[in-house]
Amino acid sequence: MSDGNLNMSAKGRYSLSVLDENGKIKKEKSINNNTNVVTYAGAYNSLTVNGSGIFDFHYAAIGTGTSEIVRAASSLGSESSGRSDGQRASRQGNETDNGDGTSTLTLSREFTFPIGSKVGTFSEVGVYTANAGGIFVAGQLIKDEFGSPTTVTLVSGEQLLVTYILEWTVPNTSQLIGSGTITDNDSNNYDYEVYAQPYFGYYTVNSSQKSSRYIPSFNLDEFAFRAADGTTSLTGAFDSNCYWTYSHNGTGTVTATMNSNTIAPADYTFTDAVYVGIGASDADTEYADIIDLAKVLAAETSSTLPTVFLKFLNPISKTSSQSFQLGASFTITL
Repeated sequence: MSDGNLNMSAKGRYSLSVLDENGKIKKEKSINNNTNVVTYAGAYNSLTVNGSGIFDFHYAAIGTGTSEIVRAASSLGSESSGRSDGQRASRQGNETDNGDGTSTLTLSREFTFPIGSKVGTFSEVGVYTANAGGIFVAGQLIKDEFGSPTTVTLVSGEQLLVTYILEWTVPNTSQLIGSGTITDNDSNNYDYEVYAQPYFGYYTVNSSQKSSRYIPSFNLDEFAFRAADGTTSLTGAFDSNCYWTYSHNGTGTVTATMNSNTIAPADYTFTDAVYVGIGASDADTEYADIIDLAKVLAAETSSTLPTVFLKFLNPISKTSSQSFQLGASFTITL
C-alpha cells in the first residue's frame, strides 16, 4: 500500500505566578501567557506512543539555562532539582471542533511547588512526563512582555505556581491520505483509496473517552473485510497476527508500519470486498462497521480497531486458489 500523510500539531503557552507568605500574588514577579515549544519527543510520546498521553500526568520544572528551547531539545538547559506536583487533564469540556475535520484540545494544568522549595534566580520552565527523569514535553526561556529573556527571583517563604496550556490538534473524522492501484496475478487492476480514521476511538467532540487509535498495537486478531454496505463481514475472524509499529525520525515525522500478512489459498475466500480495516482486535464485531460510506468512517468504540481503512473502488475477491497479501505504512507529521 502506498504511503499517505496525516498531520497533527501541538503548541502551548505558560504563566508563572509568585505568591508571598500570605498567599497573595506578587504581580511584579508574575509572567503571563508566554509561548513555549512542544518538543518532537514530547509530541511523539503524547500523540502516538501513549494511548492517552496528552491527558496523563505532567510535572513542571524550572532551571537556570539560557539557551532558547528548540523542538529537538530533550531537557531544560540546566534544571533545578525538585519538580512540582503532578497534574492530569481531561478531554471533556476542553475540545473544540475546528470545522475542517480536526479538533483542538486545549489542556490546562496548574502546577504547585512547595512553599520555599525554590530559592534563587530562574530563567527557564518546562514540563515532563514524570517527577524525575521522564520525557521533556515542552519548555521555554522565561520571557518578558516584549519576548526578551528575563528571570524570576524567588526568596524563602515565596511559592511558585506554573500554569501550562498545551494545545493538540488531531483528526476527528476520517481523512483520505493515499491512493493507488494493485494488480493481481491474473492482470486485474484494482484501484484503492486509504482513509485514516479519527484520532479517538470515540470521536464525538468532548466525549469523556480518551483512548486513541494511533498507538502501537501488537498481536491483533484480524483484518476487517467489509462488503459494499460497509457492515457485512466477509471472513469471520481471520487471524492475521498483524500489528502496528511506530518510529520517529527525531524531527517530527512518525512512520506507522504494519507487518505484511498473507492469507493462504486454503484459509479464507471472500467475494466483492470493498473495505479492509487494517489491524483490529474486534474486527468481526459491529465496531469495525463503516457507518458513513461517503467518508469511509468507522463506528465509534474504545476497542482496538483499525487505524486506517482501505477502500477498493472496484470490489476485489479471493478464491480458494489465490492468496491475499497486505502490508501498509503511512506517516504522521507532528
